[in-house]
Amino acid sequence: MPRPTATPFDWMQPRRNPGRPKIEAANRAAMYRAEIEERAALLGRLGLGRAQARTRLLANLGWDFPAAARPLSDADVDGILDRVFGQSPAGKNAPRGKGGPR
Repeated sequence: MPRPTATPFDWMQPRRNPGRPKIEAANRAAMYRAEIEERAALLGRLGLGRAQARTRLLANLGWDFPAAARPLSDADVDGILDRVFGQSPAGKNAPRGKGGPR
């Protein structure tokens, strides 16, 4: 009587971590966020204003991804720009800490 075929080694059977897709999605989101932060900082160093940098970053996201699959929303990009360029124009008159105008 023939034996059922079994794999000769246990390492030949793939063992996938069920949580891996969630981990990879989080890593991808962090990578996209870091890339947008780096691009925003570069555009700031090149002398572009916040509004110009926002337009350019959103255009880059629109070019790279279809509208339904964008990894970052407009609000995410605005938050990144707030960190890179300082607060948005609405918060421009807020009191500043050390080094502000006197």
